[in-house]
Amino acid sequence: MKPISLFLSLLFLFIFPTKLFAQENWTINSFDSKVVVLASGKVAVTETIEADFGSLQKHGIFRDVPFVYENQDRSKRYTDIEVSSVKSNGSSIPYKTYKEGDFFRIKIGDPDKTVSGRQVYKIEYFASGVLNSFDGYDELYWNVTGTNWPVPITNVQAMVTLPKPAISQITCYEGALGSKDPCQSKQISQSAAFFTSSRGLNEGENLSLVVGYTKGLVPIIDVPPPKSIFDDLFSLPSIAAFVVVTLIGISAVLWLWLSRGRDYWQRQAFLGDPNAKHEVKPIGAHETIVVEYTPPENLRPAQVGTLVDERADTLDVTATIVDLATRGFLTIKEESKKWLFGSTDYELAKTDKDTKDLLPYEKELYDRLFDEGPAVKMSNLKTKFYEDLKAVKDKLYEQVVNDKFFYENPESVRKKYLFFGLGVGVLGGLLIWFGFMFLIAILIAVGVGVIISGVALIVCSQFMARKTARGREMYRRITGFELFISTAEKYRQRFFEKKNMFNEVLPYAIVFGLTEKFAQAFKEMGIEPAQPSWYTGTVPFNAAVFGTSISSFSNSLSSAIASAPSSSGFSGGGSGGGFGGGGGGSW
Repeated sequence: MKPISLFLSLLFLFIFPTKLFAQENWTINSFDSKVVVLASGKVAVTETIEADFGSLQKHGIFRDVPFVYENQDRSKRYTDIEVSSVKSNGSSIPYKTYKEGDFFRIKIGDPDKTVSGRQVYKIEYFASGVLNSFDGYDELYWNVTGTNWPVPITNVQAMVTLPKPAISQITCYEGALGSKDPCQSKQISQSAAFFTSSRGLNEGENLSLVVGYTKGLVPIIDVPPPKSIFDDLFSLPSIAAFVVVTLIGISAVLWLWLSRGRDYWQRQAFLGDPNAKHEVKPIGAHETIVVEYTPPENLRPAQVGTLVDERADTLDVTATIVDLATRGFLTIKEESKKWLFGSTDYELAKTDKDTKDLLPYEKELYDRLFDEGPAVKMSNLKTKFYEDLKAVKDKLYEQVVNDKFFYENPESVRKKYLFFGLGVGVLGGLLIWFGFMFLIAILIAVGVGVIISGVALIVCSQFMARKTARGREMYRRITGFELFISTAEKYRQRFFEKKNMFNEVLPYAIVFGLTEKFAQAFKEMGIEPAQPSWYTGTVPFNAAVFGTSISSFSNSLSSAIASAPSSSGFSGGGSGGGFGGGGGGSW
């Protein structure tokens, strides 16, 4: 296509888009409307529409009648439509009604059947709120066909009847929206008038009629705005439903935590009596924290860390690596930065010490660290060790369950209740969706309450990993050990008596996040631990500096072993000025 032809074609599409795309290959042969103003103030409308689908296969037609109008001051005016009967070729036919935007749609036809050729549809409905009142008269201003038909209408006629002789004036218009072209009108009597088009109407054209009559002949009905589903949402029943469901849901979550998530603890009736019975009581009872100078029952750092926060964290694994080093299973060597702003790297190297006494999770970690050789650089663990890390954490969870510190794997418990909470939230979302679909406010209110309950359960899921009585007692003792590390300067004599205490306590300080504070305490106490044989730094040994280095190592190692590889991707008056009207189409 030549450029000038393409330009003219696009220009034509831009100027005449509606007619080009809206036109359909069928016609309306006649549109007959009988409009009766009732003594009640309602208007009864009977429309007989003769459509010709030719060879097209159609289910039927739809008729759109506006129920929202805009006044000259841009305020909204509402009407009400009630369908009483729909027939096709003299027989009843399936139809459904619904609101679409500002239109009331009557969709006529059987979705399981198609028709072709000539079809006559008769629609009967009542319209309320379509009469106007002025100073000297009242008025019916009615758009007979509406401008929204996508096909031509060969002939249009309408008859208006009043309940009593009272007509004072009549007029009508035809053509596109806003047209003042007159149509043909005739007053038959003081109570009836007849209107007809002077020509066939093209798609998008309309016939409007106006009948003025004696003021006060019938009531002028004022239709209030349609009630919104949001209005019902703030009604007493909806609010009550929301409150009841929310309270029941949150109470259920609280009960679930009290019965299945809250820790239980055991204590001896008298600490000095080994034969005293153990009591199992809820956590509500007061727990006395006593300083402990060593890890209770020689628990390893990762076991301690998992008991403290009920999670097998990457930091617990990092502390285990340092713990393995302090126990002689590996060495850590700090390497100098290769350039001024470069990052410090570390080399981990295994020793010849027998690993048969390592706990299962420690052995898993040890074997996976050195699966490719006797030494590994921390920088080489990035984007590689994250899968190994998960296996180590799984083993650690198995360990604390086997130790009878937890009833179940804490991570599995959290996930179970998390997914349960998500399921409750999805159920609430479905209730809200159905509520909006079927305009049932109480269903929406219930759905919101269910979602809130689901969110409460999701939050609570993080606290559902219940410790056993033994686990809770061990947690209490660990808290005493943490108190000792965090206030190490108060127990100076202990560190003087045991020279290697710094190395033994260091992995636990990492778990508690107290590494630098613990090392600084040694400086304040005037104690300078010996250079650890398992760690080689780039500067002369100093407890405070070493604490900073180990803290940096711990943070860097945690980041390295948890790093996953990044994924790759490609990234006055006139036609159409009254009530009624609208239009329709086929389907």
